Amino acid sequence: MEHQFNTLAQSGTSKFTNSSTDLMVSGNGTDIVGNSALTKRAKRKVISQSMNLVLIDIAKSKGKDERLKGYWNTYHCLKTVVTSNGKMYCSYCKNRFCTVCCAIRKAEIINKYYPVLSTWDEAYLVTLTVKSCNAKSLNKWIAGMFRAFNLIHGRCKK
Repeated sequence: MEHQFNTLAQSGTSKFTNSSTDLMVSGNGTDIVGNSALTKRAKRKVISQSMNLVLIDIAKSKGKDERLKGYWNTYHCLKTVVTSNGKMYCSYCKNRFCTVCCAIRKAEIINKYYPVLSTWDEAYLVTLTVKSCNAKSLNKWIAGMFRAFNLIHGRCKK
């Protein structure tokens, strides 16, 4: 049994019973039953949509029409969800400012590196950021970040 619904309109589901309306889905899908991540994904979608509506308004007011397509694409991320055999299938925008897609990307990266990281006794995540700089001073900034990392690393060892 397949269901399809539009998450933007919250229109419910419609059953496909006619064989002429069969829908082709691809990918592994996401398990629906007992999946607490779907609630978090729905919350991220609401956050992403409201954030993108603001970004769309700002882009329109500043005349940044080239960004509008990406913002609207993110707004419509997960627009149509198809369920079949206890799995959910949908398309994602994969934009860097989409909270849903960023969470999925982050989970994929964690799962990719987890086998190596799990062998470490103690693992720490350190993010060093600086304001953007020009090309002339880039080497100086990189050297400074290495010094800062070595200082942090040395203190952690103690």
